[in-house]
Amino acid sequence: MHYSLVNRGLEYEFQSFAEYANLGILVWSPLAGGFLAGKYGRTAPAPQGTRFADAGQFVPFDKELGYRVVDALKEVAGRHGANPAQVALAWVLSKPAVSSVIIAARKAENLADDIKAVDLALSDEDIQLLDKVSDPGVPYPKWMVLQLDTAEDPRPKVLHPERYADGGSWKDLRGTKWSGAH
Repeated sequence: MHYSLVNRGLEYEFQSFAEYANLGILVWSPLAGGFLAGKYGRTAPAPQGTRFADAGQFVPFDKELGYRVVDALKEVAGRHGANPAQVALAWVLSKPAVSSVIIAARKAENLADDIKAVDLALSDEDIQLLDKVSDPGVPYPKWMVLQLDTAEDPRPKVLHPERYADGGSWKDLRGTKWSGAH
């Protein structure tokens, strides 16, 4: 599935389902077509020989959001002696249910650099900064469902039945035979 700091849509349904079902997600384009490598600027055109110069924006995302994310990637990379691509990959790999990523480096040295991301341990502060700067907000219809759920019962409802083990008016019926009685 497509997932990156500038495309976080799968977090709202697929990631929680994969977590619940104990499935791994194989992520493609975690660098958003190379944009998150940090080689593009707000005022400079894409360098010759890059994906953006050759084919344009491969995956859709808000470029201004992308530039803010790249600024944060550079800040985190500076703290770790890494590069923005490594940080972006380490962030993706740190997420629940993500089992691996598909990277499409054009040069052997880029591939070698990207692979180093598996050894990059981001701090909680790093993750929080990247999560905050890349937060897309809650998409529709999820925001509406959350509003309605909160109005009916303010307790959080997610796909983790162990969180409801204390009882209450909500009962998880998954995995039980339907008897027709409520």
